[in-house]
Amino acid sequence: MAYSTGASADINTLLTAIKNFAVANGWTASATDTFTLAFSSITNIGITTHVSTSSLVSSLSSSDAYKNQSETSVSSNRVVLTKNGVSYQLFAFNKKLYKNGVNGTYSCLEAWVCDSFAAGTAANLQTNNRKYALVGPLATSIYGYHLFSNGDFIHVVIEETTGRFRHLSFGFINKYGSFTGGQYLTAGTPVESFTTTASAFNLTNQLVPFGANSQGPTRAQAASNAYAGTYVRADIDGWSVGWRILTNGTYYDSTQYDTYGCAVYSNVVTARAGYVSGGAQVTLNSLGHDLGYHCSPQNFNGVAPMLPCYVGINRSPYVGTWTLLGEFPDVRFLNISNFSPGDELTLGTDVWKIFPLWNKAYTLGSEPISYDYGIAYRKVT
Repeated sequence: MAYSTGASADINTLLTAIKNFAVANGWTASATDTFTLAFSSITNIGITTHVSTSSLVSSLSSSDAYKNQSETSVSSNRVVLTKNGVSYQLFAFNKKLYKNGVNGTYSCLEAWVCDSFAAGTAANLQTNNRKYALVGPLATSIYGYHLFSNGDFIHVVIEETTGRFRHLSFGFINKYGSFTGGQYLTAGTPVESFTTTASAFNLTNQLVPFGANSQGPTRAQAASNAYAGTYVRADIDGWSVGWRILTNGTYYDSTQYDTYGCAVYSNVVTARAGYVSGGAQVTLNSLGHDLGYHCSPQNFNGVAPMLPCYVGINRSPYVGTWTLLGEFPDVRFLNISNFSPGDELTLGTDVWKIFPLWNKAYTLGSEPISYDYGIAYRKVT
């Protein structure tokens, strides 16, 4: 397991650090160049398409915080990282947005995924290109970063100011069984508002790392529209390009349930995995995380168990059955009430580094908070 930490002067310096770290851990830098991203003022969520040049920022434009703010395009720095025939395109750029209710210029880090990489082909026209992960708006001067890898994944933790974190991760899950796919892409960013009061952490539209949200139309993500969130590919049940969004099903009926992650992150009954308005809560895939979080730290020893972040899907045709595909690698979910951001927990020869989802705080103001919900990344194996 490789680990690297440092300070980054800006988003472009961070992008370079991610590229160098990935290459040192067996990834290929297929391209390092620039690409012009477009922005739309259209207010419909999901209007962004995979084959357009539009940024994922446009898919969140129903929030006034993400409208184009008089900018229609921006030149971004791009790095393309390839492993096992899968390529991830990372874009770093600065843009006018709202953050914590304040209009200004902020940084964004965006990630797309495609089948391999063809030099000379535009970023948006790469084979089976999908736009899935967005981190931002961030402060234009980055405070620090933490990078983790075992070669098959890259975990990125960004500390934009002291105690305030954002997450990005891509690579391949630990599969349970054999199937085509296994690549994933996820980010952790609260959806901003143009008001000075942040949205609650437990709203279903928040982008939660390795977890569920509601921003997807169907259980197999369409090849046409792009939605930020957490995605895993599994080419089974007749899908040849089977990208599945991790969603909690709140907005859709039982035939449209999707892949589930740690849906307990959304700490409300109506946002946990398997809930449909007017229906019963299905706890098959969230009960363990529910108990692990709300029953910890244990009052007799102060221990907070770390729980795997599973990946599972309901099968097609839908008959109420689902299958575990695997788990996200070297990452765990836990209650961090007894931990401070950046703390390390040693278990045998393993060292786990602990962070909040966003910000370990308890009073909601202009800055999004995430209470005691936390993530641990394996640092040493």
